[in-house]
Amino acid sequence: MSIKKIELRQHVDLKGLTTIKIGGPARHFFVAHSRDDLAEISKDTGGAWYLLGRGSNLLVKDSCIEKPVITLGEEFDYLRADNETLEVGAATPFSRVLNHCLKSDLSGVHNLAGIPASCGGLLRMNASSFKREISACVTEVEAMDKSGTISRIAKEALFFGYRASSLKDSIVLRAWFILHRDTRVKNEVRNFLKIRRETQELSLPSCGCIFKNPPGTSAGFLIEQCGLKGLTKNGAQISRKHANFIVNVKNASYEDVDYLTRFIKDSVYKKFGIILEEEIERWG
Repeated sequence: MSIKKIELRQHVDLKGLTTIKIGGPARHFFVAHSRDDLAEISKDTGGAWYLLGRGSNLLVKDSCIEKPVITLGEEFDYLRADNETLEVGAATPFSRVLNHCLKSDLSGVHNLAGIPASCGGLLRMNASSFKREISACVTEVEAMDKSGTISRIAKEALFFGYRASSLKDSIVLRAWFILHRDTRVKNEVRNFLKIRRETQELSLPSCGCIFKNPPGTSAGFLIEQCGLKGLTKNGAQISRKHANFIVNVKNASYEDVDYLTRFIKDSVYKKFGIILEEEIERWG
């Protein structure tokens, strides 16, 4: 297959494709509609690419992104259910999975309610919320490595850690989950969403949490103890609601967010001797 037949867009604005609404244009933006597309793109780019899902947890520089960007087409957005087993395409928004779980009283991943991500992205970073990781319910993952080789991998052969997995350098294609029936799931989701609304800044664009939680404490607590809530740099602000969120108040730039991120790191280190590790992914 020639790469000329693959959907390639030029100078695609990434600002509108990230949850924080920051980012420059991608010089080469590929939409993959099949596994053959993905293999060909990876081969032609030498495995040097960025993979774009729903754009959460991502901070993109305002300058032109020279490294090719790949996103999965609608062919990778699907959900197939067989009783308590789900097969989910990597491009499927988690909100779609959650809706199915609510209709079917399925419990296991509902604690992630409210996270604006694709299922592939959630797996690559082993997303967690309310003390439960998405990897707790996964049984198998099909993924493509940078050479274009596709493997169906059992959970036991994968590494999942705190905000980390062995899938980081792969393209997740689909995954299988085993859930369980629980009539309490609707009430639990209402409670999770209520807590999110009360404790997180959801009305303004953000990446979500900027930093990982250090052992034994939370990054938000440390940042708040440094008195940094509400600190502003041009259009970016450390959230007054959740100190581990940096929000785009008005046309914030990459540099604005980077400044606040570095200021937080310096402040927390000076006060507590703790080096905060970023949770977000940066492009550029």
